[in-house]
Amino acid sequence: MLTSALSPMTPTYSLPLYIKRLPARFGPDDVLYLEKKGALTIPAAPLRDELLRCYAEFVHPYMPLLNMHELVRTIDRSDGTDPISLLLFQAIMFAGIATVDMRYLKAAGYNSRRDARREYFQKTRLLYDFDIEVDRISLIQSLLLMTYWYETPDDQKDSHHWMGIAVSLSHTIGLHRNPAKSQSMDPAKQRLWKRMWWSTYMRDRLVALGMRRPTRIKDADFDVPMLSLEDFEEDVLSDEPSCMPADCTYLRDAEKQRKLAVMCIAKVKLCMCISNVLSVQYSVLHNNHGIAGEEGITRTTMMLVKKLDPELTEVQACDKQLQEWKEALEDEAKYVEPTWQDVDSGNEDVVLNRSLLHMIYYAALSALHRPQVLPSTAMPPRETQAPQLEASRKAVRLAASGITSIASALYNLDLVRYLPTTGITTLLPAIIIHLLDIKAPEEATRKASLQGFCQCMQIMARLRDIYAAADYSTAFLEAAIRKAEITLPQRSAELKEPRSVITSAQALMEAGRRLTSGRQSSSSALTPPPETRAKPNETGNNGGVEGPSQLTDDDLARQLSSYLASTPPDSDHQPSISQHEGGGGGPQFSFESSGGISIPVADFEPDFDSMINLDEAGETWLLEDGAYAAMQGGESSGYLMDTDWMMKGIKEGGLEMSV
Repeated sequence: MLTSALSPMTPTYSLPLYIKRLPARFGPDDVLYLEKKGALTIPAAPLRDELLRCYAEFVHPYMPLLNMHELVRTIDRSDGTDPISLLLFQAIMFAGIATVDMRYLKAAGYNSRRDARREYFQKTRLLYDFDIEVDRISLIQSLLLMTYWYETPDDQKDSHHWMGIAVSLSHTIGLHRNPAKSQSMDPAKQRLWKRMWWSTYMRDRLVALGMRRPTRIKDADFDVPMLSLEDFEEDVLSDEPSCMPADCTYLRDAEKQRKLAVMCIAKVKLCMCISNVLSVQYSVLHNNHGIAGEEGITRTTMMLVKKLDPELTEVQACDKQLQEWKEALEDEAKYVEPTWQDVDSGNEDVVLNRSLLHMIYYAALSALHRPQVLPSTAMPPRETQAPQLEASRKAVRLAASGITSIASALYNLDLVRYLPTTGITTLLPAIIIHLLDIKAPEEATRKASLQGFCQCMQIMARLRDIYAAADYSTAFLEAAIRKAEITLPQRSAELKEPRSVITSAQALMEAGRRLTSGRQSSSSALTPPPETRAKPNETGNNGGVEGPSQLTDDDLARQLSSYLASTPPDSDHQPSISQHEGGGGGPQFSFESSGGISIPVADFEPDFDSMINLDEAGETWLLEDGAYAAMQGGESSGYLMDTDWMMKGIKEGGLEMSV
């Protein structure tokens, strides 16, 4: 309740008819407070409509929580019939801001995208805290959208927090049970409940993968059948005037809806593979137990860390499951190199969702095999046969190359700006592998890894405009480079010169320029490692994907140094390449797998995902410049725990270090 000082004032708010009325229990003071905080303010029609379009095209397809057609028709009617939850509506507006064109936000008075996202999340959270909504379906839908918020590492209510509440509420209403067994639920509601449950499941797995936190949903605790195409909406909007802009083809194209539904089902099945990867390779560790950080905030203690002795037969089974998932993909979900024609024809949503699906696949492949590559810093290394290590090295390099290639294709088409926070989750393991391979003995691998690192950092720069997590990830990487003191292998002409220690991204890029100084300055195409190049008969649709626009090493050094040191400008959402024909100059990486990777069973001790603070080793590695903060929250923060092995790997020879 408010203080009496505000009581004499009378609320002046008015909600549109398509929004549900505030509960009668709310007094004038409560209403006035919400009004003063902007929680009752609905965006003007131009911004509202664009946010709805962005939500429909770039959020709903991979998390189909709502009956989108019903929501649009409710807004169009605006007659008070079946009104929308205010909490849910503000959550939808918040989710849409990440991808809306910046000119709409500036017209509404916002100086940056982050400011707009922060304001709309605060509106949503305030409404949640006021218990304005009692319908648990609307609450679950809103909470799942709230998991996309992360701003500061010391926020006690992070993605994992909101995920936990959403799962808890789901269990209280029986969302985890087969809706077909209900005697009172009509078919339309059954379909919605199935989509909501599997959306909750997918979000839980991706948050766990990125944050290295335990999953909230246990596989044995639900019996909801797998999604099918029949569970998705079969509807199209008419050509009549609508709040949904005319250029939104998704809700008006039944075939596009079917394609995206196929991809969504494939993503659910992939998240089931991810669940197995996490259970096989990681266990819960209570780290930093009872330790308080700055301002007395107790640090997170529950994290997923590398198991000391995983069953290699289980690793084999997970690898086989991932390969079978990829081989079983329907044509609509198989990766196809996107083109400007896809963008010009209004298929950005199809391109984005297909690309993100495969980036998540490679992130899962990396998470499975990374622990096999380097020895534990907490345990003495054991004998490992070369073929076993080589299989995992190829797998993580394949994953890094695949992520980089797909993301680079999105970058060329100016579609990176549509990636959700999961994009950061997938980029980080690729960047880390590239950093390790910069120290590789083979010159081709070093060159390819340096180029891949630069590509990924350019892409991360675009995401900094939208997500604070990208800033913290960047701070971590800069600190990691500084702390690792990288020294690259010298060319024969430089053997008489003393080796210089690399302690910054700028120095790293300058070293890369020296390694590749024999090339013509007009070309920056680098050869990928041999195991990641496609064979002559394996190109086609899954062949090489062009990287970001062609730059010399000096250009990359200047851009990366400037990027790491500055706050990103607001994106104007202009294409990265000025003309469609200009996209052919970047380096190409072919990443199509030739089949499943067979992992021979042997007795060896890997630990690729050790924690930054190893209680069992008695070590604490402190990052400068606040980079430690990057490891305390956010959907991608778990990858930033991979520091001790990264330092050891870079200093001792990258992925090729002997164990």
